[in-house]
Amino acid sequence: MVQRRVHTLHHAPATPSKRPPLLFVHGGYVDARCWQAHFLPYFASRGFDCYALDLSGHGHSEGRASLDTLSLDDYLADVLQVVADLGRTPVVIGHSMGAFLAERVLEQSLASAGVLMSPVPPHGTLESAMTLLIRYPRFLREVSRMTRGAFDSDGLRVLKEVYFTPVTRPEVVLRLAQLVQPESLRAICDMALLCWRWLPKVPDRPVLVVGGELDAVFPPHMVRRVARRWQAELQIIPDAGHAMILDQHWKVCATCILGWLERLERRQPMTQFARDQSHCLI
Repeated sequence: MVQRRVHTLHHAPATPSKRPPLLFVHGGYVDARCWQAHFLPYFASRGFDCYALDLSGHGHSEGRASLDTLSLDDYLADVLQVVADLGRTPVVIGHSMGAFLAERVLEQSLASAGVLMSPVPPHGTLESAMTLLIRYPRFLREVSRMTRGAFDSDGLRVLKEVYFTPVTRPEVVLRLAQLVQPESLRAICDMALLCWRWLPKVPDRPVLVVGGELDAVFPPHMVRRVARRWQAELQIIPDAGHAMILDQHWKVCATCILGWLERLERRQPMTQFARDQSHCLI
């Protein structure tokens, strides 16, 4: 497997701390800048050394010319390369496709803990993709146009309906549209065919799963499957959509994650997945 130059964003805390580094992994069609607006500065200001990588073919990392040949294994190799370069065992935090990659890191016991936000269901994206095509038949066409830098009011409306919620401000939707880039066709196929993947036994690692109550891509009933697999704590954020890390719900999500990390530091017993749904409020 070819090793590529992987670009990372780094937000260091104002003063050194003994807290573990946080490694943020973005989802499909975007790059590490999706963490730049809120999550990196928020957690750095709370004493965490924060890193976010551009997967191969995304952002400023190598591989754009061969993007469609890149697999989920190639993306995983990028994440493992950054983990090794950190020199310390991180907490890995992933969103959507990035949450699947975070799971792979956890499966290899290369992270001390993990946060899976709007994660890909254990058996892949086929169910989600079929549902989206039926409900939003123009969605794939509009995303394809946005990857070429072409978006109009109709495209932004579809993007808002799929990734956000009715109360999301137009400038927030535009911010995501400006981040949209092409995604690897091979990686998309890999995610659709995860139903053929043998699921290894999960190691004993603390995991938090975060979903959005109004997520149209991976709704709560899909997110719960991931929580069950990891026997994880589950937080369903009220009124949040799929792009919860960018919209007005980002601070609710970040506060939930921070509280969970602080409980881990105090070594308090973790709340295991025992209910269908729980809410985190600030």
